[in-house]
Amino acid sequence: MTHLRAAALLFVAVFGALVASVAVGRQYRNSEGNTVSQGVVIESGDAAVSMTNPLPAMSMPFRRLHSAPIRLRTLGPTPKSFPISRPPEATTYRIIIPCDVDVRLLGTMSAGEAVTEDTGVLYLARTEATMGTTKPNFISAMTVGTPTADCTPEMHYGMGGG
Repeated sequence: MTHLRAAALLFVAVFGALVASVAVGRQYRNSEGNTVSQGVVIESGDAAVSMTNPLPAMSMPFRRLHSAPIRLRTLGPTPKSFPISRPPEATTYRIIIPCDVDVRLLGTMSAGEAVTEDTGVLYLARTEATMGTTKPNFISAMTVGTPTADCTPEMHYGMGGG
């Protein structure tokens, strides 16, 4: 019986070593910088994330600082400029794009400045995003392509969520 037990233990050890040598693993580092098989993934320039929750948690949820949305009404492929009133303490804005085409936005200091196909930030159709603000006085907006229905994105200024 001891020979059978010894043979079983030898088989498990050899099989385990074989699996370990074939398995492709990712290296992880703990907070002390030691390479370990479990811990926090450290990759240059990336935020640390846990192995069980690969998405980093927001530092603080988005909090609106005004009640009425800023509506960028009836956008199309020709740039339009919208005056905005932004609370002075606002650090971020949330934009909701209900359109069936992508939208480009550019924060400007005057109504004469306009977004182009090569400037501003591209927001994908039917998405939302929270971004830091540069504290503009106007938003220049246009669609990338012609929408097949009304395209009126909404913005809210606030804090957090980014």
